[in-house]
Amino acid sequence: MNNRKRMIASVCWIVIGAALMAAGYAGLIDDYWHGMGTALFVVGVLQMIRWIRYHKDQNYREKIDVEARDERNRFISSKAWAWAGYLYVLIGAAASIAFKLAGNDLMTKASAMSVCLIMVLYWLCYIVLRRKY
Repeated sequence: MNNRKRMIASVCWIVIGAALMAAGYAGLIDDYWHGMGTALFVVGVLQMIRWIRYHKDQNYREKIDVEARDERNRFISSKAWAWAGYLYVLIGAAASIAFKLAGNDLMTKASAMSVCLIMVLYWLCYIVLRRKY
């Protein structure tokens, strides 16, 4: 995505976030959507600041470009996602057992279904990537 599209996306996040925040303050929506609006607004503002800095500061632009294209960073990012997935499955499985022992069946089911979903996603991605590579 080029810089112009990213700036437009940032403005959209800001506008959507501001609209959700205003609706929340007016009592038209519940706290969940008000919080979502606040998060979108903050993300939009931070992305806007980031892309303005990228556009104006040559040293920052070079640093970001190197980080984005560096093979070592891509490898580390890939490994970090793999570790996060492993840990998510282990923690979710342990949480499911702990919730069952505590007698909280709703949380047991939520934890178990979460682990099941991530395992199904892993399996589907594995099948697709095996065909691609």
